[in-house]
Amino acid sequence: MRRWTLRIEKQGNLEVIVFENLERSGMVRHCFTTRHGGVSTGVWASMNMGLSRGEDVAAVRGNYRILGGALGFSAENFVTSQQTHTTNVKRVTAADAGQGVWKERCYADVDGLITDEKGIPLVIFGADCVPVFLLDRRHKAIGMAHCGWKGTGERMAEKTLKAMMQAFGTEPKDVAAAVGPSIGKCCFQVDAPVVELFEKNIPFAREIIFDDPSEEGKYKIDLWETNRRLLADMGVEDIEVAGLCTMCDQERFYSHRGMGEKRGVMAGVMELR
Repeated sequence: MRRWTLRIEKQGNLEVIVFENLERSGMVRHCFTTRHGGVSTGVWASMNMGLSRGEDVAAVRGNYRILGGALGFSAENFVTSQQTHTTNVKRVTAADAGQGVWKERCYADVDGLITDEKGIPLVIFGADCVPVFLLDRRHKAIGMAHCGWKGTGERMAEKTLKAMMQAFGTEPKDVAAAVGPSIGKCCFQVDAPVVELFEKNIPFAREIIFDDPSEEGKYKIDLWETNRRLLADMGVEDIEVAGLCTMCDQERFYSHRGMGEKRGVMAGVMELR
């Protein structure tokens, strides 16, 4: 396991997070966006990647063009998730190119995307939820998983990897994974129903749930370690954890808990070269 091995990359005003293990493979382009470098204004300023946040679509599409131009993504082919906190995973092909950005999606309720086709950037969204990047270096396939507290509690990272295993013959030992910026256990306070979900579905739940001494009947959950452990227990050895809390750093990141609904969202993006 690797921790904290990431780079904050800047090109002009654009600022993104990249992971050393994914970059070192030479097989993908990838990043996790921040708030900086786009053309969004107002509560969405400035690199909002969500077309359903209430902002003018032209501005958001402008952000995708900026990102594609700066990092070399195949900008016309972005494919986005349609997140509803499910554990549904979609296999993406060239026929899906552009869905969610340049044209309407023909699918719904999808929180995970996988593909083994080159030149299709897979996009998931986050503003406290955990983005998980998966790269099968042997079979040249990728997966992106949106793991909010519900998705994490229902083992979404594991289910996305299992979908890759079924679709591409992926073996966990061949996978490089990254757990991106999201809310940390420092800020992720929950109550009993959330704890019950984790205790029901996560075998090591008592190792990642902590009493919150600041308030009776409240708890803290370590989403980073939960997702890392889910992958490690399947046999993934090369895992990087960003260790960046979106709620703590609202200058750099949008945060649902910190900002409410009037905000943009970041994007985790990965494309096979």
